[in-house]
Amino acid sequence: MDPLVPSSFNHKFVVVNGNRIHYVDEGNSNNVVVCVHGFPDLWYGWRYQIPYLVSLGYRVIVPDVRGYGQTDSPKVENKDIQKASTKSLLGDIIGVLDHEKINRAVWLGHDWGGSLVWRAALWFPSYVIAVGAVCTPYSPTPSDPVRLSDIVVKHKNWLYQAWFRTRKAIDDLNSNTELFLTSVFRPYTDMSRSSVFSTTAPLNERTITSVKGIKRSSLISQAELDYYVSEYKRHGFEGPLNQYKTHEVNWQEEYDAGFVNKVITIPTLMVTVGNDPALPASFTKNMPKYLPNITFRHVEHAGHWVLVEQTNQVNPFFKEFLSKVFHPNKL
Repeated sequence: MDPLVPSSFNHKFVVVNGNRIHYVDEGNSNNVVVCVHGFPDLWYGWRYQIPYLVSLGYRVIVPDVRGYGQTDSPKVENKDIQKASTKSLLGDIIGVLDHEKINRAVWLGHDWGGSLVWRAALWFPSYVIAVGAVCTPYSPTPSDPVRLSDIVVKHKNWLYQAWFRTRKAIDDLNSNTELFLTSVFRPYTDMSRSSVFSTTAPLNERTITSVKGIKRSSLISQAELDYYVSEYKRHGFEGPLNQYKTHEVNWQEEYDAGFVNKVITIPTLMVTVGNDPALPASFTKNMPKYLPNITFRHVEHAGHWVLVEQTNQVNPFFKEFLSKVFHPNKL
């Protein structure tokens, strides 16, 4: 496996609920780790962790979430947005595990993938040994409805999520795919200040072309960027952006399932970073109340893309956590 050569990984496909799901499957251990990406990422966001985890003796399953990359991206109307809910997307990954005859795994997630792995412990607990999240905190289901319109009043740094719900956002990113990815995949010391992520700009004035001419950062090589661009050219951004429309339906499904203020007692890991404007470490302060078996680890000099930016710091955190989960008697 060469992180700079996507084709050097073992790629597989399976049809789950009528959708063709793409995933990478490496290693042959009975101790399985599932890694889930966020936006605008792909399975490839874990390219520096997959070989490392395999070298430690684990089997690693890394899907493209539905809507992304080589996984199908069925069109979803707003009235049917529950088809893109967290529970629905998790069902695809469960289908992959069933196909591979994997009964249980440790789930690791980043960004939206972090949200998915926390919810895997709620929706599919029999499949989950432990959960680890990078940047994304566990937020228990509240008793009152969750609306993005309320969230962005409190957290102006999430106003971009309201823009991501618009048709303009889909068209803007589809027309400027390389520019958008160039502007996003950057170290915290060289972040792009596009109007997309403004805390004040009106939604109808946001556009990624506000940073037209920006150069590729040191975080990503041209070959890596080219791979991301080619993968997003397959389906565009409509499928991935559906996740930003699901706050309300996710709450409703979880409320109906009785998950309000649910405590997760299995081993958990939370990796925070010092410089993530969307998911600051302060968001995790209440997590011990709901996660009594939690381990916190922190990377100060890193931003949102810590999996790439500070690989040598974050990978040992996974090693430590997985050792405790899979080999507790060897410590």
